[in-house]
Amino acid sequence: MNSDADYSYAEPESVVYAPSSPSLHLPFALLSSAIAIVMVAQFIGSLNQKSALRAGLVKLASNEKTLGEAFSKREPLVKQSGELKNKLNAMVMDLLILGKTDEDAKAIIGKYNIQQNQPGGSSEATEPR
Repeated sequence: MNSDADYSYAEPESVVYAPSSPSLHLPFALLSSAIAIVMVAQFIGSLNQKSALRAGLVKLASNEKTLGEAFSKREPLVKQSGELKNKLNAMVMDLLILGKTDEDAKAIIGKYNIQQNQPGGSSEATEPR
C-alpha cells in the first residue's frame, strides 16, 4: 500500500466558473421591473379616479342645490299653466254647448275637430286638436 493518496485536501489554485446555460437573473429582473411599473401606474390612476370622484360629488351637491332652486322658481309657472288649462277647458265646453245653437260656433268646432271625451276615458273634459 502506498501512503500517498490520490486526493488532496488542499484547495485548488484557481477554479473558473463557466456556466453551461445563460443566467436567468436579467430576464426576471426586467419582468419584475415591468410589473412594478404597471402596479405604480395603476395606483396613481386609482388616486386620480378617487380625486375625480370626490370632485364629482361636490359638483353633484351643487347641481342638486341649483336644481332645487330652479324647481322652486318654476312652481308659480306650473300653477299658472294649470289655471290656464282649466280656463281653456271651460272655454271649449262653452264652445261645444254654444255649437248646438250657433252656426259660427259649429264651424269653429268642425274646423278644429273639437270633441268631448267619453265619460270613462281621461279626466280631461275636452281634447282640442
